[in-house]
Amino acid sequence: SIVDGSHSIPHVEFPASDGYDVAVKVFKRISEFKGRGAYVDGDPRYHKQKFKTNDQREQVVMWAEKEYRNLIRADRAGVSVPMPLMCRENILFMRFCGDDGWPSPQLKEIEIKKGSDRWTTLYCQSILAIRKLYHCARLIHADLSEYNLLICPSWQISKDRFKPPKERSSEDESLQVVMIDFGQAVERGHPAAKELLQRDLSTMRDFFVRQGIKVLSNELAEDFVLAPIQDIESNSEQTTEKEKCYNNNIDDQGSTWRHAVPGWNDEKDM
Repeated sequence: SIVDGSHSIPHVEFPASDGYDVAVKVFKRISEFKGRGAYVDGDPRYHKQKFKTNDQREQVVMWAEKEYRNLIRADRAGVSVPMPLMCRENILFMRFCGDDGWPSPQLKEIEIKKGSDRWTTLYCQSILAIRKLYHCARLIHADLSEYNLLICPSWQISKDRFKPPKERSSEDESLQVVMIDFGQAVERGHPAAKELLQRDLSTMRDFFVRQGIKVLSNELAEDFVLAPIQDIESNSEQTTEKEKCYNNNIDDQGSTWRHAVPGWNDEKDM
C-alpha cells in the first residue's frame, strides 16, 4: 500500500532480513519543507553545507541522509525507533513497524479511557525516550507530537530474529512507544536546541493532559530530561563517523550501542 504524505511516500513491498518487512520512504518535494534549512544549517554535522545553496534535488537527498543518520544514532542509543537499513539518494529503507502490511497506530489513534493508568505508562515511556535520545544519542527530535509516536508491540522493534505469532511471549506483545520521522532532529549543539526541546516537551504535555492524567510541568519535565547521567558524555561521538557511511547497510557499521555505558538505567528513570 502507498500513502501519499506531505513529506514522502511510505510503503511496504518486500521482506527484510530476519523475516521482518521493510518500509520504503521516498522523499519527493522539498518545496513543502518550509523552514527546513534551519534544522540543517545549525547542525554541526553540516556546518560546511548551506541548505539553501543546494538545488532542490540536493536538498531532498540531504534531508533523506539526515533522517537516516539520526535514526542510526537513535537506534544505537537504544531509543525505540524503526531500525534504519539503508539510504539511497532520496530513498530511505527501514524496518516496517506493523503487522501483515498494516502499520502500527499513531499515539493519537489509540483508544484508551481517559484517566487510565495505561496513558500514564505511555507518558512515562515518551518522556524517558526524550531523555534517552538527548543523553545517549545527543539528539533532540524537534517535531515530537502524537502524530510521530507509534504504539508497537515490543517484538516489532526487537533486535532478535522475527518470531511468528505462536512463538511470541507476553513480553513480546507488550506495547512500546516508538519515535518516527527524524529528518528535522538536531544535535544538542544546535543554536535552537533548548527551544526545540522545550517545544517537544510542551507538545507532549498538552496531549497527555487531554487524556486526563497527571503529568510533569514543562519546567520539571525539562529538568528530568537534562539531569546529567554518569559516564555517558565520554561516549558521545563514537557513531559520528559511522553515520557518514550512509550508503552501507547498518549491520556493516559495528554493533556497539551507546546506551550500554554505565549510568543509564531505564527502570530507575521510570
